Amino acid sequence: MTDTAQSREPDAARSAVDAFDADRALATLQVLCAPDMQGRAPGTAGHDLATGFLAAELTSYGLTPVLDAFAIREVMRLTAQPTLRVAGGRLDRDLVHRAEFAEHPRSGPMPGPVSGTVAEDAGAGEWAALATVPQGNAFAELAEVLAARGAVGMLTAQNADGSGFLTKRVQGPTPVGLPVVAVRPDLLADAVGGVLTAHVPLVRVPATGTNIVATLPGGDPEARPILLSAHYDGVGSDPERHFPCAGDNASGTAVLCEVARVLTSAGPLRRPVVLALVDAEEIGTLGSGHHARALREAGVEPDALNLDMAGKFNGKVAVELGPADPAPRHVIAALDGAGRSLGIPLYAGTVSSDNRRYASAGFPAAGIGFGAAHYHSPLDGPERIDPDALRKAGRLVLETIHRLAAQN
Repeated sequence: MTDTAQSREPDAARSAVDAFDADRALATLQVLCAPDMQGRAPGTAGHDLATGFLAAELTSYGLTPVLDAFAIREVMRLTAQPTLRVAGGRLDRDLVHRAEFAEHPRSGPMPGPVSGTVAEDAGAGEWAALATVPQGNAFAELAEVLAARGAVGMLTAQNADGSGFLTKRVQGPTPVGLPVVAVRPDLLADAVGGVLTAHVPLVRVPATGTNIVATLPGGDPEARPILLSAHYDGVGSDPERHFPCAGDNASGTAVLCEVARVLTSAGPLRRPVVLALVDAEEIGTLGSGHHARALREAGVEPDALNLDMAGKFNGKVAVELGPADPAPRHVIAALDGAGRSLGIPLYAGTVSSDNRRYASAGFPAAGIGFGAAHYHSPLDGPERIDPDALRKAGRLVLETIHRLAAQN
């Protein structure tokens, strides 16, 4: 490489980093968080609307996105607004869904209202109020014991999070043979002795996920690609309450889209860049698992960067690296150099997202996590997104990509 070429590379990287427009990223995020997107849960019309919008965005940058569909065995969905009322005892009123009670991911079917007295040692015709909740197989075994006694269902405690809501859970182990409802602990204690009537119409249905993948060719056709991914699905809205899913993960998706615009506006890098907006992360990182298998089958081994939650900057950025052996030292060097160059502190932390699927496939991978104001809550809205976090995330990703592309 000539001295002139070497001098151009830092200039090109700085120009790309400075071209990141946080306002454009925020505008993309706001579209993804609109009520008609329905929280972007797979199997909903809003999810399909989001898929189409994102494909059109990438197309507008001159890319040719490929929509790669895959089957999802089941998704959980509420078919109507859940209701719960306690009559008598210390609690005599209707409870508010999501703020005071919520669906439980292991609940058996509840096609109609279920009534019974709430008891700690439940027998026939009663709801079992569980002071402690066994995990795994022990939970299913307890459900069998209670069903044999004639109990009508199980009530488990679930604390509200910092937003004041019961976190929405959209995946779990195999459902048990009784209806299960989660109730705020103080209200569960007050419900004992009263007659509780609940209807939580939670169903499990198959769905289709769709990854959106586009490739920017590199100057060296033999070079291994750099993969940048972010999941665009969300936990989905409740029947009467919208979940914008801004921090998790419209923020990462919007940053990826703006990074794509910047990269397509500049000249090609030495290495190809694969942009993957992956689906169904919230229900088990299914989209990235599907994508990782496809890459492995095609004999493609990228360096993977995954951005999950870029809505809030807490003074430093979590990075999870994988696989452990051998450690991806060249990815570490690129990220560390980018963070130092931009004044963005990084630390080894937990980023439990799609990066783990790519690492499990044997690809050098880094999960990058900034944070979000709320998590799986109706309050995870665009108004709580920090534009400076979007800006820092975009600049960090662009600088890292340029450093990876320049490595021999």
